[in-house]
Amino acid sequence: MTGTGYNAEEPVDLHGVAPVGSAAAAPANPVNADRPGPEQLVAVQPPVTADPAMWGWRARLRKATGGLIKPGPGRDEARHRQAEVAVRQHLGGGRLVMVANPKGGAQVSTTTLMLTHTFAALRGGPVVAWDNHEARGTLAQRAEVATPDTHVWHLLGAAEQLTAVGTAGDLTHYLRSQPTRAEVLASDTDPARAQQIGPGECGRIWLLLSRYFGLTVMDTGNNVRAGNWQWAAGMADQLVVPITLEPDVAQSAAWMLDHLDTRRPDLVAGAVTVVGPATAAAPPALRRQMLAYFAARTALVVEVPFDPQLAGGRPIVHARISEASRRTWVGAAAAVADRLAAQRAPRPDQLPPWAGKSSPPAQEHHEPEQPADTATPPPGGAPAPVTELHLRKAT
Repeated sequence: MTGTGYNAEEPVDLHGVAPVGSAAAAPANPVNADRPGPEQLVAVQPPVTADPAMWGWRARLRKATGGLIKPGPGRDEARHRQAEVAVRQHLGGGRLVMVANPKGGAQVSTTTLMLTHTFAALRGGPVVAWDNHEARGTLAQRAEVATPDTHVWHLLGAAEQLTAVGTAGDLTHYLRSQPTRAEVLASDTDPARAQQIGPGECGRIWLLLSRYFGLTVMDTGNNVRAGNWQWAAGMADQLVVPITLEPDVAQSAAWMLDHLDTRRPDLVAGAVTVVGPATAAAPPALRRQMLAYFAARTALVVEVPFDPQLAGGRPIVHARISEASRRTWVGAAAAVADRLAAQRAPRPDQLPPWAGKSSPPAQEHHEPEQPADTATPPPGGAPAPVTELHLRKAT
């Protein structure tokens, strides 16, 4: 019998190293516990809220005094800076954000593009917007850059080659690069095609996109029973629900949440609701009722203001968007980023080997950690983080 149990002798160390626990193994000069560590050589960075104000009267005062008086940022500016930090945080892995409302005119394409632009601009890419309609969608029509004219079926035609020997440069033949460094994958534009995108096609597209993009924001179309929509619901890490304060749009979103609750209750509970401007203002009582419903049903409600650059179905030129819109969309993207970061997805080196399989095992969905109800400020009087409030209204 081998080993050290049952009164067996300690094995002989053939390399001359004393066994652990012996007197010879103890270092002659033990390290001083009080000795400073290398981490003390790194300067501690101040928080983003410590920088002087850049907005409003505080910024004007700093400029008027030549910097002699440098007031800190106000509440709104401080929260905006914290939101930008949240957007840039590490998310880990290839993440899929599902933007969905089966009602046409619910601003799904607008929300998809604005989230993609915001993430790409602040993170420096790579972020892609995927128009995952089963037939033809309009996401690419809203993009500022409309070239090249390739779409998902062209990508699928090259999927085998791209998977085997393709590069990130090869993939750009099928994507429309935007000035914000966002990419757009267009849906089918061929009027003669009878085929539809199904779950199999979605899987092949996702295999390519997740290889080169850390974040994919998907416009999911209007048919919740279509195979591609159901694939998205099963694979998504985060749900974003765009609505307007109009009864038919809100009711459609509520029905979709009921549908998703039967198979992905985690997706519903962690969803972010984005409230866009309606064609006519809702009565105050109805407005309160709708906002309260989605605040209770989903994790967060973010209301974005009207912006003429986003209205009318025209291509969205991100550089022309108002500062108020830009700031609000940063808050929406921060809410999405916080929930993605809360999901503990393992790194590839933490996964078991494939054990000789020719293809990887089916991807398991990692349910996100549900955020706690933090509508009230935490102890100590510190303000709640920007993405932990149940309701945020645009100013």
